[in-house]
Amino acid sequence: MRGLRIPVGVGSNGGASLIEGDENDYKIISIALGSNENENAFQQDVTLGENMIFDLNDYSIRANILKKLYKIFEDFRLKKRFELKKETITWIEDSKNQTLSLEFRYVNLESDEDIFFRKAFTSAD
Repeated sequence: MRGLRIPVGVGSNGGASLIEGDENDYKIISIALGSNENENAFQQDVTLGENMIFDLNDYSIRANILKKLYKIFEDFRLKKRFELKKETITWIEDSKNQTLSLEFRYVNLESDEDIFFRKAFTSAD
């Protein structure tokens, strides 16, 4: 699949800069794990949201992140895009840099490839 490069830019042919394949898949999953909070009660979504970044050592935050991750990947599975390999989920704490990384593997259902994914959560996200 093909999509817009984030941040949006101009490609070599003068049109929008596009990405495809694994790079586009990584972008889609990263956006889904990001924040899209707003004050409109009718336009809420399933992204993680800003409240996930403030106390990274709190195990309830991890539980909330996993709950959202499962929901996001259930939606991907129903759309026949990706399937989460739940047994591969790991957490990596870096107290020096105050980050918490979430790592997991998923299967691209279109190509049947097993792919590694890592997302670091910091107070700057």
